[in-house]
Amino acid sequence: MDPQAKILLADDDHDILESVRLRLRANNYEVLTASDGIEATRLAKTAHPDLVLLDINMPGGNGHVVAQRIKSDPATISTPIIFLTASTSTVDYEAAREAGVEKFIIKPFAPEELLLAMEELLERGRLQSIS
Repeated sequence: MDPQAKILLADDDHDILESVRLRLRANNYEVLTASDGIEATRLAKTAHPDLVLLDINMPGGNGHVVAQRIKSDPATISTPIIFLTASTSTVDYEAAREAGVEKFIIKPFAPEELLLAMEELLERGRLQSIS
């Protein structure tokens, strides 16, 4: 695991934000948090995280809007995004894929599921930067 990986976590549910943040920090990730779409977009563009975890339903721009903003900016286009959401909607899933979201994890989720998905995407990014 890359102890230097910087993760942006955006969710408007404080309990989820805090529990995921603590789990990621326990696994040696640097964690930036945002509780709305505006702050998530700002942090993605200024802090250049290695990976973004987004809720779909947030004030100030939902996860789809934030993902589109991240993927449309040349500086952040290759940043992997994972949606952490309670939504099981096919419409949300398809919109996520169209926006360039790499993974879609349904809440509640097992922490190990999230960590495995994150490591897969981070490793893919490391391999792409080598080649």
